[in-house]
Amino acid sequence: MDGDLITYFAAGLIGLFVVLSWVLLSKYRNLTAKVAESTELGRDIWNALDSRLKKQDERILDVVTRFDVYESRLAEVTLPRAAKERVPVQTAKAEVQPQQKAEAKEEQKQEVKTAAPTREDLEPTERVVLQLLMERPRTSIEIKTLVKKSREHSARLMKTLFERRLVSRADQKKPFVYELTEEGRRYLSAS
Repeated sequence: MDGDLITYFAAGLIGLFVVLSWVLLSKYRNLTAKVAESTELGRDIWNALDSRLKKQDERILDVVTRFDVYESRLAEVTLPRAAKERVPVQTAKAEVQPQQKAEAKEEQKQEVKTAAPTREDLEPTERVVLQLLMERPRTSIEIKTLVKKSREHSARLMKTLFERRLVSRADQKKPFVYELTEEGRRYLSAS
């Protein structure tokens, strides 16, 4: 009987070992499946992030390219203006320091003298506007009506004359009131 008991005990231990091995093997399979799924999920996330980063890189490259194109166009536009030696627009009074005011006035006088327009510089419409302003100061609406040009055309025209310092602009209220400057009077008397 002792031999049968040992046999039963050994058979029970073997059965327990088989069941325990089967449970551990199934747990191991579940864990490896979860790890594989997790790895696959991680790979999917990585691929999605990688594709988004590539799209963002393409967009950034596109924006940089557009910026370069706009910058080159702007350089092309500003170079002809620099070649004509136009006088820069006056800065606001609050920005200029008292010491710099005297220096700026001297520089402006020199620049205005060198940038004085000749007869060939002005278009016929610009001459007409200067002659109209010789009579009295006028608003931008009056100028537009008298020269029979569009609002945009007359605005560009007046801006050009203002930048050349041939007219001054009272811009405290709208419509702007334009008045002939001494430089404009000198130009008209010379022509």
